[in-house]
Amino acid sequence: MAVEAGDTVGDVAARYGLSTASFIALNGLSWRSTVTEGDRLLVRAAPRHAVTAPQPAAPARIHRVKPGQTLAAVAAEHGVGVAALLLANGLSRGAAPMPGTELTLPGPARRPTGDTLPLDGDMRANAEAIALVARALDVPEDGLVIALAAAMQDSSLRNLDFGEDDAVGLFQQRPSEGWGTAPVLLDPRRAALAFFRGGERGPAGLLGTLGWELMGVGEAAHAVQRLSTAAAYAKWERCARVWAAQLSRR
Repeated sequence: MAVEAGDTVGDVAARYGLSTASFIALNGLSWRSTVTEGDRLLVRAAPRHAVTAPQPAAPARIHRVKPGQTLAAVAAEHGVGVAALLLANGLSRGAAPMPGTELTLPGPARRPTGDTLPLDGDMRANAEAIALVARALDVPEDGLVIALAAAMQDSSLRNLDFGEDDAVGLFQQRPSEGWGTAPVLLDPRRAALAFFRGGERGPAGLLGTLGWELMGVGEAAHAVQRLSTAAAYAKWERCARVWAAQLSRR
């Protein structure tokens, strides 16, 4: 198959139903490899009855709550952050929707045109705060990309004073897990500092995570956050790279 404009390794793997790891192994690539439009790469053969390569299914926009299902379970099922789910439905911390309630899911990571989501308003201000801390710590651009993807997945880049249990802020860090006090974590710059350098009482930040430079974006974000799956964080890589480039030009 031929690579399309703007594709990442993860994009191509997902399009053909492959894990990123198996796709990398199949093509002799590494986790840090990039691909260029027109590159020809190997994918698993399509089933005999298939006429065309499978296309990724459009993400569901509505979820009907099942008996006994919690918001955390709904978020995990659809690969979205709990805080983002609360925000999308105007719910508060501790909400427990009744069975049959229809919940709006946060929008898809990619638009049909392949464009990235624009940074504006509070999202831009919060992304700039993260970038400012990254520059102060001399964090490589890949580290900034990981931080932006993590914050987008877990809070939609919003400085939220609510979330699952006692989680707050851009990175939905929990005071109860040693990240810091709620007032500290609601300061975007101090929350970003905790993401990079670790919490006040134990949690390791990105820079303290062994081998993060060799991990994929989703894997590295998951290693620090552990609120969503690596795949859920990875879906924001395209946007985060565009944003990081924009912020680096400031």
